[in-house]
Amino acid sequence: MKKIVVTGATSFIGVHLIQKLLDENCYIYAVIRPNSANKERLPDNSLIEVVELDLNDIGRLPDIIHEVVDVFYHLAWEGVRAASRNDAELQQKNYTAAIEAVKSAVILKSNIFIGSGSQAEYGKISGKVDEESVCNPVTEYGRAKYKACLETGKIAKKNGMRFIWARIFSVYGEYDFPGTLVMDSLYKMSRNIAIDLTDCSQVWDFIYVVDVADVLVKFANVNCADGIYNIASGRPRVLKKFVEDMKSITKSESELNFGAIPYSVEGPVSLEPSVDKLKKELEWEISTAFTEGIKKMVFGEDTDEKNKYINTYV
Repeated sequence: MKKIVVTGATSFIGVHLIQKLLDENCYIYAVIRPNSANKERLPDNSLIEVVELDLNDIGRLPDIIHEVVDVFYHLAWEGVRAASRNDAELQQKNYTAAIEAVKSAVILKSNIFIGSGSQAEYGKISGKVDEESVCNPVTEYGRAKYKACLETGKIAKKNGMRFIWARIFSVYGEYDFPGTLVMDSLYKMSRNIAIDLTDCSQVWDFIYVVDVADVLVKFANVNCADGIYNIASGRPRVLKKFVEDMKSITKSESELNFGAIPYSVEGPVSLEPSVDKLKKELEWEISTAFTEGIKKMVFGEDTDEKNKYINTYV
């Protein structure tokens, strides 16, 4: 039985990753912040051992876990939204925690360290983006993620541990943050509220959270090349099309006011992440089209059930 550490276990991606790991009969050390309001998201399962630790105390994990851990997933990261993304002190705290996480993985004799990166590491780049594209992050969040990628990779290599940095693009799905385009749009569409938008002319890529979890599990199971991987659907489209798909699926009467919100002075940013490396190394193909993911969010697994909205998430 594989022994796994997952920091940020109650996070948006963490919860879905844990479910995938349970499906593979793994024993999981689920690391969460003390008194986490989201603790109830974790399944009641004998294969999950909850470890409550503040982000500053990630380095204490070897004092708590007294056995070899096969895989170490580091997803924990505070301040990923709005103004917090430019909070230099908070992002430095996140960077320090990432360093302590990989050091803990070394002490726990993990075979592989899998870190959670972000498209923000690339900065305001437009067009095709692959893992060799130059990174020029423009937020403290993006800079801290990029620095963590470089330094955790060095520590892993120095200690003979496999290293994967999952540079994740726009994820949607159950437990997503309410203020995202997808979540806010579904909330308003379910109530036929008008939606003000930019003209949504930029190209974007959305990936369903369950597919992200699937990729993260495959990294631990496949002897793929170390390094950075873009995690995206590989099916970029004009953003307006995604919004129109959501309206069609929900059969909403919401008015879509494209162009009501102006772009910033820099203009729209289009991202077309390449997933060629991911496909080659993992022999992976996305399993959930955007429309299918939205149907699961709106109707649940029974996608034939009409006019039902899951207000828990949207």
